[in-house]
Amino acid sequence: PRVSGPCIMAGFEQKAIPSSLGSRVAILVTGPKALLDSLPDKCRSQPKSVSGVIYGIGHARMEIVAEGQAAALEHLVGDLDEALESVEGAMSRVVWQPPTGGYEDHFPLVVLQPKMKATITLEGDEQTLDYYQRHMRIEAVFNRGLKVECKRLEWLTVTVTGDSTRIKSFIRWCQRGPPLQRADRIQVKWANS
Repeated sequence: PRVSGPCIMAGFEQKAIPSSLGSRVAILVTGPKALLDSLPDKCRSQPKSVSGVIYGIGHARMEIVAEGQAAALEHLVGDLDEALESVEGAMSRVVWQPPTGGYEDHFPLVVLQPKMKATITLEGDEQTLDYYQRHMRIEAVFNRGLKVECKRLEWLTVTVTGDSTRIKSFIRWCQRGPPLQRADRIQVKWANS
């Protein structure tokens, strides 16, 4: 069975998201280990126009976040639904969201541990990166309780350490950007702390 929910955006969010990014879907899958072990290969077999990340979140659950054109993402959702149909007790929840960009086409598998580290590289014009840097400490330290280190060259590199679910939330904030600002490109590298 699959549960799907609508995506609701306010006016500023709609303006801040370029339509050229396509669509984004988050799929939470619950099922036995054998099923979850097969999902990364299903994601990686999608066309290069689909990119994303796979989070192993424990308790027999996995979250797949993918972006691309809507038709390609519908195909991915269909492939995953087909894989789940024959497995007893397997479920998925599908949520369509505004795209954010910054995912890799080889769908890296990130097995979330309680404490982790992520290095986030943001590229964009100087004004945008200055704006990010000013708001970043508030978002990372005060709102999420993370340890943060910033390094600024031609781009902005941020290393955050702390609770993995809070880091994941912070990465989503970086992808969406502070109000009325968005980085041109974002790359994320996860590591155990």
